[in-house]
Amino acid sequence: MLAYRLADGVRSAGADAKVFRLHDMNIAPCNACDACLEEDSGRCVIDDDMQMLHSELRRADALAIASPIYLFTVSAQTKLFLDRCRPLWQPHDNVFRGMPVGVLLAYADPDPFISGAINAIRMMQDTCAYIGAHLVGTVYGSASEPGEISRSQEVMDRAYGLGTLLGTPRANC
Repeated sequence: MLAYRLADGVRSAGADAKVFRLHDMNIAPCNACDACLEEDSGRCVIDDDMQMLHSELRRADALAIASPIYLFTVSAQTKLFLDRCRPLWQPHDNVFRGMPVGVLLAYADPDPFISGAINAIRMMQDTCAYIGAHLVGTVYGSASEPGEISRSQEVMDRAYGLGTLLGTPRANC
């Protein structure tokens, strides 16, 4: 729900937005073969849906990552996605350098510390710093049931606002 609301904000700023549901995609875990680290490669050898996502990310001006909090951090699908983005932050070809990134999180306990959301926020801050991306905002809120987050107008408005920020040209973020 938050990702779709953010996408509305991106579109309201005049940019295109695509939402990919990682849960519905075939994404295998990284096998740590390091083939993507070879300067002439820069490509993951695993043939799955990440190949398409890599192409999309190479064309993207901004990125938003949305995840529920499971066991005090992002979902397994989100972690798989992040691990498999390794080919995109090579020293000679880092598509994330300077890229604006937004993070959207939903969790059951109303407290971001008790729920573990703070762990995901810290992980995303550290990941963005490491890959040279620019974390421009996080939106998070409490929800226990599917779709419940949409009843929090404040959180939905913040997601939309983050989308408008991500939908502006990079120089404005």
